[in-house]
Amino acid sequence: MQPNLTIDKFYVRPPVKYEENIKELSFYRRSEAPVQAELTDWDISDCYLFDSLVGQLHVLYPKYKVEDLWLAWYRQGDYAEAHNHIGFDWSFVWYLDTCVHCSPLVFPNILRPWLPPEVIKPKVGNLHVFDGSRPHYVPPHTCAHDRIVVSGNLIHRTVQNDLNDGTRPQYSKVF
Repeated sequence: MQPNLTIDKFYVRPPVKYEENIKELSFYRRSEAPVQAELTDWDISDCYLFDSLVGQLHVLYPKYKVEDLWLAWYRQGDYAEAHNHIGFDWSFVWYLDTCVHCSPLVFPNILRPWLPPEVIKPKVGNLHVFDGSRPHYVPPHTCAHDRIVVSGNLIHRTVQNDLNDGTRPQYSKVF
């Protein structure tokens, strides 16, 4: 039996005029990444646009540190393959530009795939935090407008200190 999926849900107001400011960030397509959309560098947590988000995460999860934070810009047809964030305690997604018809975040039941998956419908400002080891994916984006999210990982502060040996947790595709 698959363990219960815990997804914490919060609201964090998106920054004012973020649409104009995120265009200053560099975006890339990474064929090796499970997210097949335009992505920023893996750690943009020091970007002033995300100060509020990072601050809220530190308040909500005081024993954890934001280890990675990136922006994903989904255009029509973009998607995220089934993957997890092995080695990270928590992962999160924060919706900046989306609508109720945009592709959801889907958590399949790996042990009983015939059972319905857990589906998180996007809503602007919602922040969802979940166990980083849980497989998840995003179906192809079908809306005519773009779907913009900020994603990232949290790691326990003592574990983060141990990462100074050059190793780091990995993202792994599930299938």
